[in-house]
Amino acid sequence: MPPSSIRKLYYSIREVSESTGLKPHVLRYWETEFDALRPKKNRAGNRTYTSRDIDIVERIQRLLREEKYTIEGARSALARELSGD
Repeated sequence: MPPSSIRKLYYSIREVSESTGLKPHVLRYWETEFDALRPKKNRAGNRTYTSRDIDIVERIQRLLREEKYTIEGARSALARELSGD
């Protein structure tokens, strides 16, 4: 099986940072502002992002950067989307 077909279950903050173009401190800040973004921490205390976490990061990024929401507005919009309303 070629390595490109293997999907990882968990990603480090560095990998998420590189794939999204966001700085790690931005990702950590967003964790404090958005309840939906809560990556688990491993035994060493390092954040482990799942594919769902990365999807949420990308959605927050679109809400803030492309759709020009404020943090509060993006928080509300994301909560509505995730609740199914």
